[in-house]
Amino acid sequence: MIAHGTGRRLRLTAAAAALVLALTACGTAAGEAEPPAASATPTPTAEAAPAETAAPETASAAPEETQGPVMAASRPVSMHIPALDRSSELMVTGMRADRTLEVPPGAEGSPASWYDGSPTPGEPGASVLLGHVNSLSDESGVFYELDTLVPGDEITVEREDGTTAVFEVTRLESFAKDEFPTRAVYYPVPGAELRLITCDDLGAGGDEFPNNTVVFAQLVGTA
Repeated sequence: MIAHGTGRRLRLTAAAAALVLALTACGTAAGEAEPPAASATPTPTAEAAPAETAAPETASAAPEETQGPVMAASRPVSMHIPALDRSSELMVTGMRADRTLEVPPGAEGSPASWYDGSPTPGEPGASVLLGHVNSLSDESGVFYELDTLVPGDEITVEREDGTTAVFEVTRLESFAKDEFPTRAVYYPVPGAELRLITCDDLGAGGDEFPNNTVVFAQLVGTA
């Protein structure tokens, strides 16, 4: 059920909040070698902000009052984007020992993931879902065409407790990875919000994605 006015449980640590968790491993150009399996030694996929080595003192402070509908914590298990006719199970990814962000596998058919350093979808705060725009072989990434979403489009997230969080897109923006807006994406907010992050704008060399697309959405109900 949706609860109103409940307290905010801060999920991001100050150290994690200080990172620019830009999604850098967004698949590769078709024909390139497949990356190592998940059990192999990980390759860094996100970098600390060059000018930020510690979070500002205010980063760990929760908003004074929760705004809008919120839900109790429950792990997300799948998501659906009706406007794209796209559904995905959700794996769980986190922070590596070297403080880089894990991302989902790049193989065809790979699911999106929920970053477990963020609130669960429906809790107060910004819940973060990550996905690739392409796969290693083609444009079949789970977040392919994510940049076509518009305000008002719906995103639903099914949760482990049997409830479904219903979000509405409020805006979509593209950012250069070296200018990624850490505060706007990851820092605490008073309501229950969602962030979907992927890559966009294939680079001139055809083998890298210099930008991130970020979809911002807010909780509007349950189903």
